[in-house]
Amino acid sequence: MATKLTDAKIRGMKAPEAGQIEFADSDVPGLRVRVGVSGAKTFILRRRVAGKVRNVTVGRYGPRFGLADARRKARTLVSDLEAGKAPPAPKGRSATAAETIRGMLPHYLAAKAELRSLADTKRILENYVLPELGDRLADTVTRGDVTKLVDRIAERSLSRARATHAQLSAFYTWAMPRLDRMVANPCRDAGRPDKPEARDRVLDDDELAALWRVAEAEPEPWGPALKLLILTGARRNEVFCADRAEFDLVGAEWTIPPDRAKNGVANVVPLSAPAVVVLKAIGGSEGGGKLFPSRRNPENGASGFSKVQGRLRVALDKAMKRDTGEHWQMHDIRRTVATGLQKLGVRFEVTEAVLNHVSGSRSGIAGVYQRHDWKAEKRAALDSWARFVAQLVEGKAKAINVVELGARA
Repeated sequence: MATKLTDAKIRGMKAPEAGQIEFADSDVPGLRVRVGVSGAKTFILRRRVAGKVRNVTVGRYGPRFGLADARRKARTLVSDLEAGKAPPAPKGRSATAAETIRGMLPHYLAAKAELRSLADTKRILENYVLPELGDRLADTVTRGDVTKLVDRIAERSLSRARATHAQLSAFYTWAMPRLDRMVANPCRDAGRPDKPEARDRVLDDDELAALWRVAEAEPEPWGPALKLLILTGARRNEVFCADRAEFDLVGAEWTIPPDRAKNGVANVVPLSAPAVVVLKAIGGSEGGGKLFPSRRNPENGASGFSKVQGRLRVALDKAMKRDTGEHWQMHDIRRTVATGLQKLGVRFEVTEAVLNHVSGSRSGIAGVYQRHDWKAEKRAALDSWARFVAQLVEGKAKAINVVELGARA
């Protein structure tokens, strides 16, 4: 629905968590402000011409190009389009969709179809690059453009900024032979944030027990997903983007396929009794689809972690009866499980197998000759871990039956 835009409203527009959002102007039909995840605001004109919808970039909002300028230019473009004239191409060139980053992206993804990280590549380029640079001719993007894009993303997340720089650089490595006018990869000398220090945060026993209680009070998907993270040591996206078809509740196994595993190696996760109970209690357990479907698109897994993470930190601090505890995030649960297995005396190579790490005893020449899948050992380890978590939650000194915790789930 169109609304009367003002400069004050535009300045106050918040960036979305992913993708882009648009706000239509009531004064000039077709004029819109598009806001990307980096917070950059771009005026576009959307008009139907000869039966086809055309999106024309009007200009980037800023001190030198405000709402009045956008409206004036948009009215001129409307007159040109209605008269049958094509909008001017950037830098005087005749632009075609195939020459833009958006137009080249499908061909790039098809060329990289064998990448085990293809889903992440597609997500990053579509959510962070296309909203800002997608309609630009690929060979007109400069290192300054890349630096500004990466800097804006870094204001929200250093890891996202580094990932965006890496994926865009890989795209241009592929695109360079196809761009005659491109002298160099614009990402090569562009700025990017330094690599953050490796995290070593581990939840202590009291925090882990309190987090389980927090999970019991959380609705789907957050409560059940937190419990599965605690009981399996799986990665966040492996849990939140899981398909129901991956779970065999009769055999008590969860098979994470290669295309969803970070290292491209399938992982069979034995499910302890409490984990099975958690899975059976999740709504809509019959049929296929995602275990935790997104509200906007059921074909995708749940998202919105950054907002929920803040709420969970507050809830954990409240459960611990403290003001503000040491910063933690969901991935720290995985490190906590690994540390806990070691405390329980689980062999290092079994812990690696549980985490699906292809390193240490499973890498190099050792990995070539060592083909044991550790399935039985992984089940024993995760069952022991479930009993340990149960002791913490129940506050009992001696081991209790894991089914007892499962009943509470």
